[in-house]
Amino acid sequence: MGGSKHWNTEIKKADARSPKEGAIKRLDRLRSELQKLDPAVANRAWNEVRVSLQQITERYSR
Repeated sequence: MGGSKHWNTEIKKADARSPKEGAIKRLDRLRSELQKLDPAVANRAWNEVRVSLQQITERYSR
């Protein structure tokens, strides 16, 4: 199974178990892709992810 197809299958299985597991799998996939980039670019991307997750967490924890 190819890389992209593998991740799609893993994410679908995780989503079926729970939304949290699906989100964790998506972050795992993102981490694996960001490892291939320049560290400065990867750090910027992780910062953007952090900000977005914080906003989502705040929105749904009210």
